[in-house]
Amino acid sequence: MRRAFIVTLVGCLLLAGCATGSGRKRDAATKKTDTLAQSPFSVVGHVLTVDAKTGNVIIDVAPYALLPLNFSGLIMVTRTQDLRPTSKLEASPYQRGHMLGAKLLAGRPSEGDEVVIPPAAR
Repeated sequence: MRRAFIVTLVGCLLLAGCATGSGRKRDAATKKTDTLAQSPFSVVGHVLTVDAKTGNVIIDVAPYALLPLNFSGLIMVTRTQDLRPTSKLEASPYQRGHMLGAKLLAGRPSEGDEVVIPPAAR
């Protein structure tokens, strides 16, 4: 009985020692960081339709998009899925639900292009 108690006690001490770790500190150079940097661009939504004759663009505003209170005249950029810029837009004061109107300033947007607010326009 006494022998079983000693074996159990030694086993517990050995297992408790394993749980405490090695005691060595990892230096900053070897630390693994799992954080991602936040993009400086704010996503507005996606291009729904483009009228090439009038230069009007309708944007489907994303439900999580944060538009400034006075978004009229705001400069926005459209880009493809591989983040290549395709055009420059100016927001109009017309917004209905999740639809936003914009005027085409330069470039050629395509339906489905992502619309973002560049950091300089904020």
